Amino acid sequence: MFDKFMKGLADFIYRTGRARKAFERDNPNEIVVAADASKGVVTKSDQDIRHGANWVTSQRAVILLTDKRIVCGKWVIPLDEISAVQLIKYGSGQVLKIQTSNGIHHQFGMQTNPEWTNQQILPLTLEKGQVKYSLFSIIVRLILLGYIIYYIFNRFISR
Repeated sequence: MFDKFMKGLADFIYRTGRARKAFERDNPNEIVVAADASKGVVTKSDQDIRHGANWVTSQRAVILLTDKRIVCGKWVIPLDEISAVQLIKYGSGQVLKIQTSNGIHHQFGMQTNPEWTNQQILPLTLEKGQVKYSLFSIIVRLILLGYIIYYIFNRFISR
């Protein structure tokens, strides 16, 4: 129930349905198989999924899987250039990891969506996984926790 709410909220914020319809209108010779609100990053190598600084500045856009390519914002990945693709499910989300034949690695984080697991276009390797925490992510969380404790102490306890 909560997963569906979060997916609906992300799709509303990113206007996923509108982006899908606009793409289909502008590209009548392509069939959209899956569409999702997504955050995407490019990595230099095949890396584990982890919270980190690269996700802070990630590209946020609707990711579209068509019968010819994957489109996400400024990135266009033709299907014939994909050498490996994994869909890693964790909690209420999933990450699509793509490696292209020219050595570029993409990671797209999105809410769980059966359109991706039920599609027949990409030869996905489905996995269950966990999102790891980078040192950057741990430090930011500790700073935030410290600020919350400081605020509560000054606001309610030290009076």
